[in-house]
Amino acid sequence: MAILNARSPKFVSISNASISYAVLKLYIWDGLETSVPATPIYEIKKSVITGGVKVAFEIAELIRDQIDIIFDGNYNGQSVWVQVFQTAYNNANAPLGNTTQDFIAFDGYEYFENPTSPDVPLFITNRELFILEDSNFSIPIYTAVAPTVVLLKNNVVISTYVYTSEPDSSNQIEYIEFTNIDTIEVYVSGTLIDTVNVRIIQECVYDPKKITFINKFGALQDMYFFKKSVDNMSTKRESYKANILNQNNTYSTTQHVKRDFNITAQESTTLSSGFLNEEYNEVFKQMMLSEKIWVTNTDGQVLPLNIKTSSIQYKTSLNDRLVEYTFDFDNSFNVINNIR
Repeated sequence: MAILNARSPKFVSISNASISYAVLKLYIWDGLETSVPATPIYEIKKSVITGGVKVAFEIAELIRDQIDIIFDGNYNGQSVWVQVFQTAYNNANAPLGNTTQDFIAFDGYEYFENPTSPDVPLFITNRELFILEDSNFSIPIYTAVAPTVVLLKNNVVISTYVYTSEPDSSNQIEYIEFTNIDTIEVYVSGTLIDTVNVRIIQECVYDPKKITFINKFGALQDMYFFKKSVDNMSTKRESYKANILNQNNTYSTTQHVKRDFNITAQESTTLSSGFLNEEYNEVFKQMMLSEKIWVTNTDGQVLPLNIKTSSIQYKTSLNDRLVEYTFDFDNSFNVINNIR
């Protein structure tokens, strides 16, 4: 099953020497792969360019409307099945032929210089993880390639996870949760194809923050900010001048002449990553490109954030010796509850 990353364009087309127009039927659904809906979500008719023999459709934006990733502390794979049915017609409205294509769609994207979606078992790009000691951590696994994932500590196997190709869209991404291991090995068909090194960090001074974001694969990815954090609050208000005279043309000196109303407050935080390696340049890049970010606070509550930092200068050990970043975030809600 081909992967479709819905944040990048996806063009499908149908060709015929006698084509006048084409009709696209786009089926999008979750659940079992075989449960194709009877009715398409979209049906689009498009005429051929004069002198042309091909009609093309861009379908990624339509598919993305059907994917809404949520995170409440539970790591669930979120994807949809897609079937594209195209029919070519001549100018007499007679069908000339049709094509069918099937995809599994994620809320991911490709880079301009590498516009492909390889089938890889690990839906993260970094092969070294910095994890807080005694804390749970999750990584996303793409099950369609049927990987076996082995967790080790000091060369001793702690856990083994064997995956098979799943028929349900909710199981295309599975999350392995672990704590205090040092190596992750990934096998496909009995062959070791990938290794991830896990570095356990002991942080006794600061209160590390776990950030979760949607990475380039459309999967939830965790990372820790280990060092200093600073919390801030800003307010906005409107005001008016009140008349405090009473019927005797006197007033009380305890009454407000200038009165505030519609007061809103926004809290923000500045987080420091601590010292990491250069692989995390890509992780931070994907975090900044993520449309949804969450923080898990010390009470285990998951809260939404919006990243304020809009640019970074990539750091390397050669140029900077140590790789450390600081980012600014806004809480994605007001201090006073105003949800109506």
